[in-house]
Amino acid sequence: MKIIDSGKAFFSNRGRGLVILLFILSMLVLPGADAKKVRRIRFRQGATVAKVRGALKGVGDEALFVLRARSGQHMRVNISGDGPTRGTVTFPSGKQDGQPGGLIFDDALTETGDYRIRVTESSMADSWRGSFVLEVEIR
Repeated sequence: MKIIDSGKAFFSNRGRGLVILLFILSMLVLPGADAKKVRRIRFRQGATVAKVRGALKGVGDEALFVLRARSGQHMRVNISGDGPTRGTVTFPSGKQDGQPGGLIFDDALTETGDYRIRVTESSMADSWRGSFVLEVEIR
């Protein structure tokens, strides 16, 4: 029969629990420190077009936006930048659509909820740093 020293077992389990707790806390805190801020696009009362300015600092950088829209509306998204861009529209369900900059989306919406727009540099072009304008029209 094996005898277990309860003092060592308690410390070992307690130490393991502390490590797990610290890991969980780091997962909750660290992503928030590095997470990119999502900017909500709001339309002025009666407006159908909203323009927002942003900047990209090189390869791997991104700008994130969100807006609320309804099924049956028509959305048009255009990006113009100091260099080549790429845009992606993510539907409330997670479905994605997008393409290289310029007119990245122009279609009727099939879902109601928050639509996310991600702007990056085009991976098919030379790296650049600078500003861009995102124009969203909803009718």
